[in-house]
Amino acid sequence: MLKPTKIVFSSAFCRLLAACLLLVASFVPVFGQRTRAQLEREKRQNLARIAETNRILQETGAEKTATLGQLSALQEQIATRQGLINKITEEMALLDREINSNGQMLWNMETEYASLQREYAAMVYATSKNTASYNKLLFLFSAGSFTEMFMRMKYLQQYSESRKQQIKQLEAAREALAQQRVALDKKKQEKRVLLASQISENKNLLALKQKQNQMVERLSQKENELSAELAERRESVQKLENLIAAVIAEEVRRAAERERAERERREALASARKGAAARKPAAVRAAPEASTSAAASTASSFEASRSQLAWPVSSGFIAGHFGRQSHPIIKTAYIDNHGVDIQTNRGEEVRAVYEGEVAAITDVPGMHKLVMIKHDQDYFTVYVKLGKVTVARGQKVKAKQVIGEVYTDSEGTSQLQFQIWRNQEKLNPENWLLDK
Repeated sequence: MLKPTKIVFSSAFCRLLAACLLLVASFVPVFGQRTRAQLEREKRQNLARIAETNRILQETGAEKTATLGQLSALQEQIATRQGLINKITEEMALLDREINSNGQMLWNMETEYASLQREYAAMVYATSKNTASYNKLLFLFSAGSFTEMFMRMKYLQQYSESRKQQIKQLEAAREALAQQRVALDKKKQEKRVLLASQISENKNLLALKQKQNQMVERLSQKENELSAELAERRESVQKLENLIAAVIAEEVRRAAERERAERERREALASARKGAAARKPAAVRAAPEASTSAAASTASSFEASRSQLAWPVSSGFIAGHFGRQSHPIIKTAYIDNHGVDIQTNRGEEVRAVYEGEVAAITDVPGMHKLVMIKHDQDYFTVYVKLGKVTVARGQKVKAKQVIGEVYTDSEGTSQLQFQIWRNQEKLNPENWLLDK
């Protein structure tokens, strides 16, 4: 009697399906689309910064002589391009891992697909061997009973349906392999594009470093002139610090006077009400007035804006950091910076970083125009090296409101000095500004 052929094809197909699912899952938690997208976004940000600093470099480079402004722009270009190269290198490393994983998974899938084909061939051979001496009618009518004939008919139907399903599964497996080969080729092409980009950026970086070395050499020949400029800067910085300290001291004094006057007014009002209440019946005595003291304020809203302040210019980079810095040319000298120097474009608008009141507008020898804005109770922002001012002392300003225009010196450098003070304490503006 004919023995039905056992179907074992589905187990190999399950292994192939599991391999496909493993391939997809392997990229999600470690180096999936989110990480690649993040790297692409950071690369775009670097490219935007490169374009921005290149515009600034072209403005300063229009002058024939080498300047510290040109050197600052060059150094920013070098740092930004190095950051871009690092991002490209990181992305290439991710692609290498993806390609290796894809290649290994493709090999596993091809192995399982070959196993599927062998199992299918074996099943077809075994079935044809069992039914070689029978045609379908003879196979059915040679049954010993109606029940056996019915079972043989069901077997032939199941076998026919199984063959159809197995063919579909083989086609699906073949399609999965084709897609995987396409995906692998695509990633290899992406790597070739990234490699070409990395080579190009390395060439650009090398050219910039050579230009930087040449500029440093040219500036070194002007050391005496730079020393004189440094001495003038220190004198200007000292005058600026004294002026800011005096303005803050005056603002603190006025605030104290206002608070004292307000306190005396409240005390006088409370005393008058107390006397009036003593002459009235107890049932109609008025409740005491709620305190309106500024001390009731729990926290400064400016304080809450740490690391969230908008930049005072829409375009630019930090050319001079807060604190004591080594001079870029005179190795034995240093620069004390009470804020940050933001190098920007010619004619760039300067904006208030937070709402407040203009506390001072003045000219500082060697530093040009200054605008000082008071925020809340204890904070001040200072904008120095303005060529034009568009606000007035005592004026209320809003966040991002234009207060003036940056000054451009004879060397073509447009640089804003930006400071933040908490009463007499100088703060690092980089801790308060949004990351660009």
